[in-house]
Amino acid sequence: MHEILIVDDERSVVEGVAATLPCDDLNIGMVHKAFSVTDALAIIRQHSIDLVITDIRMPGISGLELMDKVQEVSPSMQCILLTGHAEFEYAKRAITGGASDYLLKPVNDEDLIQAVDKALGTVRREWEALVSRDNTMKTMRDNLPLLRRDLLIELLQGHTIPAEALADKLSQLLIPISRHDEVALLLIRLEEPFVHYSYKDRILLEYAVSNVAEEVLRESCQVWGCKEAHGFLAFAVKRTNQAKPREGTKSAAREQLMRLGELIQRQVETYLKGAVSVVIGEEGDFPEHLAVSYNSALAAFRKHIGRGKGYLLSLGEHQEKAAVQTLRRLYEPPTLPDLLEAGRWDAFEEKLALIFEELETEFGDSAEHAFESFCAVTGALSFIAHKSGYGLFEFLEPGEWASLNFESFETFGQLRDGLFRLAALMRSSLEREAADGHTKLIYKVQRFIEEHLDRPISLQMIAERVHLHPVYVSQMYKTVTGESLTDYMLRIRMEKSAYLLKTTNLKIYEIGNKFSYQNAAYFIKQFKKVYGMTPQEYRDQHSV
Repeated sequence: MHEILIVDDERSVVEGVAATLPCDDLNIGMVHKAFSVTDALAIIRQHSIDLVITDIRMPGISGLELMDKVQEVSPSMQCILLTGHAEFEYAKRAITGGASDYLLKPVNDEDLIQAVDKALGTVRREWEALVSRDNTMKTMRDNLPLLRRDLLIELLQGHTIPAEALADKLSQLLIPISRHDEVALLLIRLEEPFVHYSYKDRILLEYAVSNVAEEVLRESCQVWGCKEAHGFLAFAVKRTNQAKPREGTKSAAREQLMRLGELIQRQVETYLKGAVSVVIGEEGDFPEHLAVSYNSALAAFRKHIGRGKGYLLSLGEHQEKAAVQTLRRLYEPPTLPDLLEAGRWDAFEEKLALIFEELETEFGDSAEHAFESFCAVTGALSFIAHKSGYGLFEFLEPGEWASLNFESFETFGQLRDGLFRLAALMRSSLEREAADGHTKLIYKVQRFIEEHLDRPISLQMIAERVHLHPVYVSQMYKTVTGESLTDYMLRIRMEKSAYLLKTTNLKIYEIGNKFSYQNAAYFIKQFKKVYGMTPQEYRDQHSV
């Protein structure tokens, strides 16, 4: 949504321009108003203004000078100049100064709307150019190492990326690995004496070790590396055809990768005077095997390798089949607390369904895995309950508190239904509270407006009264009521004006003054906009 600023030392002109613009059609989210250049500059410094509509002749600094200052602040900000003087020099100065348009007062409504649409169209095209393919590709090249690292971490953590999207990313990031390639994982941990180094020195050492590892591996492999979440150095490697042994067995591949691992350790010891531990995974189908190998490598570090001198371990030789498998769906991102914190209840319920599907198909007789799921789900729900200012038990009747006891469930079905029911109760209660909060906010806004109809009311004034950001107040009001704040203020002023026209003998300009219209002609124009007739015609039609 665009933000525009209207500047004129005549309040009626500012209000008239604001009322003329069909904000929804022009995608305008906020209209700022200023009655001096000083106020205008203050607003420009505080907000992201897309378009300034300003009179040329004003006390102090002129509109032309304001346009120059606008260009200094933001060259992309558009300007429309208004003037009552059809002088060539003004027009020439406006065009050479970069004005989007130059309109003579009184401004024709259609000409104004057309000029604003044209100016905002220029803003949109500039933003579209900014995010165009060429600029996006340049930005991506500039950030290539970071983007490559992030993608590798996603795959290590088991994020599912659609095949076509993954192929595009690999191509764009110039990663020489494709889907279904045979890829192995090397995980490297710094050991003595590196573990005693300061944070700054460790960063330098990690960079140096990465360079050593990549130099060794590139002799016979395509390499893609990063520093992963636990601080280990991870490398996805694809052996080149020339480097693959003729026999092509897994044991031959393992031996070749082990020799490369040994060489990495030797080079680090020789040139960096320290030790590293290296865990080497089996080759497998990319990308699915990568996450499996990564989890096995982490487990290997925990089970087989202690801190101290460097160790070299091949998962193919030492990998043990886990006696107890882990629940994959429960811990793969996005996590349950993350979904709840983002308010994504539908996605939370979908993930819950997948967790129970995995429980029932792969762990059908495991009470321990069911208990693990129960703790994780109730823990996530407790987390969001506490963040919302409630206890988990508050969402249940006292007689239902036993449902939060795992032993009260005898089957997976009962456990699933109980947790889904608890989630539904919480969702209903929290969403109802949010809706009630919106209702109270709408009431405060409307009350403030009705108490101040006798003076100009800006969105900024309303937002300050309810202690919220102006854009949020504007969008929330429109979403909840279906009517913009500008339309509501106009409607309520006109309704009260109509009532006075029917029930009093006040003159039309006096009624206008009661509702902050100091210019009678402008009041008549606004009244006709709402009722389709002038105030006098309305009074005549409704007189007894």
